[in-house]
Amino acid sequence: MNDQSSSDTVSPKDDVLHRKQWYLNRNVLFLAFNALFVLIFFGPLRDLVRTSWNNENDNYIPFIPFISAYLIHLDRQKIFALKKSFSVIGLLAVGAGILLLFFGINGASLLGHRDYLSIITFSAVTLWIGGFTITYGIGSVRAAIFPLLFLFLMVPIPGAALEKIILFLQTASTEASSLFFHAAGVPVARDGFVFHLPTLDVEVAKQCSGIHSSLALLITGVLAAYLFLRTGWARVFLMITIVPIAVVKNGIRIFTLATLGAYWDKRILDSDLHRKGGVVFFLIALVLVWAVIVLLRKMERRGALKDG
Repeated sequence: MNDQSSSDTVSPKDDVLHRKQWYLNRNVLFLAFNALFVLIFFGPLRDLVRTSWNNENDNYIPFIPFISAYLIHLDRQKIFALKKSFSVIGLLAVGAGILLLFFGINGASLLGHRDYLSIITFSAVTLWIGGFTITYGIGSVRAAIFPLLFLFLMVPIPGAALEKIILFLQTASTEASSLFFHAAGVPVARDGFVFHLPTLDVEVAKQCSGIHSSLALLITGVLAAYLFLRTGWARVFLMITIVPIAVVKNGIRIFTLATLGAYWDKRILDSDLHRKGGVVFFLIALVLVWAVIVLLRKMERRGALKDG
């Protein structure tokens, strides 16, 4: 009885070796998948990087995969725990990515360049996430859900949707500027998107909609919600506040430049403060976002104390 075999038991050392071998096999498989992925999408993704880098509304796109990779690296121990389990979701994602790829390629002649890139990029992200799911399992996907979904911010906003967003920001920024003019007692008459001040007229053009800084603020808010807040309601609330903060920020910018142009020097509207000074007003928006985060963190702590 004392000679009973203990071969069925697994020592901690064997378990570690098994885990390392499992990950080595999975990493090799995922490396092969990525080689095929790059082979398929190299041309469209290179086009995406070149196009977005030369368009101020999209020049954040090349940074998205690096941010996502860093977030995965931060939580790598939790994400890559041994929780492999087959999920049909991975196969469905790969299938959807392939279908979108064929649709984008075959419909390229009917689509504008921006819409073509939107479909192809959405296809690439969907297919890549599917490959990640098949390789590492649904447990790893659940642990990495935010950085994986964050990759969809690589997808350029389709042209028609972008135009509507710009029009909304242009209209909202004009309304906010009007409120600031009246609150400051600046005599002004308004005709649509044009403000008539005592010594000059200022038009809130599409270029003044603040779309570039608003998108940057949105991405910053998404990251801040993930990194600094812990409850779903707080994260949702922060994201809701991003839009009015972006509008207020742009309204302050228009009001400030127009007032300086009317009462100090008209050339201010052609100066670097107008063309490149958006960072100053973006910092104002960041301060407002951080103030909301601080308030929400206090509310989260109070809620945790009550639940405790």
